[in-house]
Amino acid sequence: MPVPSNIIVIKKPIPNKPSTPAKQSPPSPLMDFPYKWEDVSSKLLLASPKELPKLILAPAFLTPWTTYRDTLPLQPGVPVPSIIAPKDKEAMNDLINTIYTAMDAMHASKFDRPDSDRTSWSQADSLSCIIYQSARSFAAPAQIFHTSFERKNLKNEAGRREATMRIRGLIMLTCNLVVNYTFMSPSNVVRRIEAVCPALRPDFSPIVETRRKWELANLGLEDLRRAVLDGERKGGVEEREWLIGILLQREKAGVAGGLDVGIKSEGGKGAAVGVKSEGGVQGVARGSKRKAVVIEDDEVDVKKVKTVVEL
Repeated sequence: MPVPSNIIVIKKPIPNKPSTPAKQSPPSPLMDFPYKWEDVSSKLLLASPKELPKLILAPAFLTPWTTYRDTLPLQPGVPVPSIIAPKDKEAMNDLINTIYTAMDAMHASKFDRPDSDRTSWSQADSLSCIIYQSARSFAAPAQIFHTSFERKNLKNEAGRREATMRIRGLIMLTCNLVVNYTFMSPSNVVRRIEAVCPALRPDFSPIVETRRKWELANLGLEDLRRAVLDGERKGGVEEREWLIGILLQREKAGVAGGLDVGIKSEGGKGAAVGVKSEGGVQGVARGSKRKAVVIEDDEVDVKKVKTVVEL
């Protein structure tokens, strides 16, 4: 079956104004993928599941996938009813026939040049779009589906069965990724997707660190400061008492105390040490020379005399 010559134009959805995300359910480590990866790779006629990351990260699949992800958009903890469960054989067969018919048609479908505004689309339309676009791209010359969709091979039942089986594999793959994005901890391939094509809305990212960074970036400065301080403060300690304790520790260590010691080396032979005691009285080591040095105190605009002891 020849592949239409017109080029797929995929327009990125216009980002919505970020808002504080609703409370999201944490990923469930007990949830499993709806389809076994061995079955997915088998339907796609791949040698093993190890070849799936390469297929997923190929532009033929990655571009329509990221558009699908951002259009719905996929959100952690939010189910996507349009994905097809393994037991729903009728829905699976209907979608396969829809995609196969659209690819076999001589005219372009609505998925070849989708509108930039897909708000009127149903979730099922968005799912059909990613399957159609990725299947059509993979059926292009030199791509992995090309032989399966050549018209000469579609004249017999075996050829048509192979083509529809590969469409089935794409549907199974997409459904697994949807579940991984929404209700599971992100797999390595999901992290790789997000590394090269991050989610349009960081608050909907499957990566916990990305969502947390967005949340903190949208906090007010006072809230952010409070979050930092509360994280450092030990439980049960009142904030004022905790802050006073920090200042006292610093003063004890000489950071905020009255001790001022400076050492100056002259020619590598001697050092000068000035010691300031309480009340501004300078102490000088016995048997040493005295030299007065005038310094400026910008804060009070008063000249003070500091004695430097040359040893």
